[in-house]
Amino acid sequence: MRLLKMMTGATLALAGCAAPQREAAPHPAGSPPAQIRSVTYATTPCHGFCPVYSVTIGADGAGVFTGTRNTAVSGERRFTATARQVTDFFARLHPYLPVGERLLTGPETCKTYASDLSSADVTWSGAGGNGHLVYDYGCDRGGNQALAEALRGAPQALPIADLIGKR
Repeated sequence: MRLLKMMTGATLALAGCAAPQREAAPHPAGSPPAQIRSVTYATTPCHGFCPVYSVTIGADGAGVFTGTRNTAVSGERRFTATARQVTDFFARLHPYLPVGERLLTGPETCKTYASDLSSADVTWSGAGGNGHLVYDYGCDRGGNQALAEALRGAPQALPIADLIGKR
């Protein structure tokens, strides 16, 4: 059974590299996707004034925001998200979270590349394993628009807008 799980995980990880992942059906309101225990979502610097921060949130709603640069709040702030906010945040990211690592960065894999944009760096842990996704917004690969929109929009599900400084 353990070998079967490992083979399934490896197959899914390879499938994620071969083609863009499709959107999964939304999860029911009120409970986060069962396999996700926690997610850390971070933004990287750009050549400009984009906010640089990280936010870690557990399935229980306990969260930590750390503002680094160009945010309304610098340093660490704790917050609590409602069950609905956690479910929404996890569900926005869930279809794109790999088991293992998926790095969508670097100009060598892009049709066009803008070096002055930030990236989203997402790590997660859960019953189904752990994963790490890095998505460079400056890289146009074609076919990843849904992923880019999901990553950009996911933080809007959490009660951190005043910490980031966006209204």
